[in-house]
Amino acid sequence: MGWTRNRYASEMLDDIFIYFMRTILHLQESGIEKLPLKQNFTEPVHTYLNLAMDFIIEGEMPETSELILKSEYDKILKNCDCNTELLLCLNMIRELSCHIHYDADMCDYIFNIGNLWGNRVSEYAAVTFYPNLSIEMQQKHHLTELVDRMPAHMLRLDNY
Repeated sequence: MGWTRNRYASEMLDDIFIYFMRTILHLQESGIEKLPLKQNFTEPVHTYLNLAMDFIIEGEMPETSELILKSEYDKILKNCDCNTELLLCLNMIRELSCHIHYDADMCDYIFNIGNLWGNRVSEYAAVTFYPNLSIEMQQKHHLTELVDRMPAHMLRLDNY
């Protein structure tokens, strides 16, 4: 786990994870009403993330959204000198948007790829994401005890 994190975690990837954690919290609280969330990624990530969020907001069928996101990804590859960090970030946007929108449990995927979370994501998860998840989600993902043990003064419950 440490090797993967050390090799592939990045500041931009952390920002993407936090963006999607915030998205999950907003979806849980008010559905798509407050989406898309403000973001200030540089191109091509900015436009690609907006497209992925549009599919969530519009309720597009998974087959259609995956096909279009894959096509846009291929277009970016063709027109851009991309490094591994950028490619991983774009792939993560596609995967997270699809899993959050179409999976029965919108948190499963993001938890399953926790080995890519950097320190900022882990901190955000502990002080904002986990405590704001519904009690049912906390119980399902065995977070209740962790949330209960977090000192109240460390929590940033409104940081989404």
